[in-house]
Amino acid sequence: MQIMNRTMACALPGLLLTLAACAGPSYDVNAQRCDLSKHRALVGQNVGGITLPPSLRKQEVQFGSRPQMANDPSRLTMFVDAKGWIVQVACG
Repeated sequence: MQIMNRTMACALPGLLLTLAACAGPSYDVNAQRCDLSKHRALVGQNVGGITLPPSLRKQEVQFGSRPQMANDPSRLTMFVDAKGWIVQVACG
C-alpha cells in the first residue's frame, strides 16, 4: 500500500502537467467580437504581451492617428504609443 501511495505521489504532478498542457490557450480577454466593457482592461498593457483570440478582428493604430481600415463595429481598434503601450481601445 505504501509503495502504491509513493507511485501515485510521483505520478500525479506529471499527470497534472500533461493535462494543463492540453488545455486551450489562455487569452487576456476572451471575446470573439469587440466588447468595450471587456477590452478596456487592455489599456495600460503592452500590445506585445497580450494574447487575444485569433478569430477577433483587430487593428493597431498609433495614438493620435486615424484608423485606415473601414469602420467595422465588431473589430477591436487598439491605439498604442510609440513603445506599444495600449493607450485607448475602441470598436470600429
